Amino acid sequence: MKIFITGANGFVGSNLCRYFLDKGWDVCGLVRTTSDLHFLEGLNVKLFYGDLLKPEAIDIPRNISHVVHSASIVSDLADEDTCYRNIYLLAVNLVQRIRELQVPLKRLAYISTALTIGINGRNISEENPGHSAESIAYTRYKIKTEKYFREQWEQTRLPMVILRPADVYGPNDRITCGRLLRVCEKGSPLIVGRGHWQFGYCYVGNLCQAVHLALTKEGVEGKAYTVTNSELPTWKAFFRALQKALGKKQRLYIPVWGAFAAASLMQFVHTIIPKYDPPLTRYRIRRVTNDTTYDISKTIAELGYEPDNRTERQIEEIVAWYRKEREHGFIR
Repeated sequence: MKIFITGANGFVGSNLCRYFLDKGWDVCGLVRTTSDLHFLEGLNVKLFYGDLLKPEAIDIPRNISHVVHSASIVSDLADEDTCYRNIYLLAVNLVQRIRELQVPLKRLAYISTALTIGINGRNISEENPGHSAESIAYTRYKIKTEKYFREQWEQTRLPMVILRPADVYGPNDRITCGRLLRVCEKGSPLIVGRGHWQFGYCYVGNLCQAVHLALTKEGVEGKAYTVTNSELPTWKAFFRALQKALGKKQRLYIPVWGAFAAASLMQFVHTIIPKYDPPLTRYRIRRVTNDTTYDISKTIAELGYEPDNRTERQIEEIVAWYRKEREHGFIR
């Protein structure tokens, strides 16, 4: 088996590289020439350099049988043009390049997001959608990209599968885990309100398992599957576990209204000074103060997905990665 992974140096991409190497696959990864590659150090990954915004310069090995498209911007603050270019256009260009090079593709897995079927609800699914998250451009362009892949399946039989992970956490996650643990290490509170709301926690190793199944299971082409752990923590339980692992204990609890007020102020500053990266946004506070869980029964029944629910061990792995990153100066 030979696999080509876009965004191979990123959080999800680097974990996929390690996972498929451990499974005995021949792994190729697409990265930009400017990419930080330290997550791939020591891994036998054949790297191909290029930018999917300039697909004509990208070389995909002709004997590739499987592709995972994980390259994407991840941001609740990115604007319309940024999301169009770094979500939708990346996917369109990848598919066109696969066709131009006549890659003998057996399966393509697209990493989307559970936000496409909604938030703020329990057991959310396509049949039981949550409240719309289309107020953020990121979600709108993930929906548009899913539609594009479905059209490619219906019109040309592109053998694709869509995966919709919820809140993905794990080693190499600089965007969320890295920031959360840095804030925690400084003694800042993580838990908002009572923190009793449940969320769609998805350990990155479980996402990797789902990708493997989506690439190898017969008869699942053209379908979409939501991915989370099957035993889900509350935000309070999750944040307390992170704090405990770092030897911290939260003594100050922020009321929900206070968190929204702080987030509103930070977003206002961001509109004036776009370079300012606010640690809080109204969307992020909304996420941690509402129940959002997803129905994964279809993923279990059709893919044979068996999630690892050892949350305590998973958090230990995240914290061990964070400490290593801090020690080597990758997180300051």
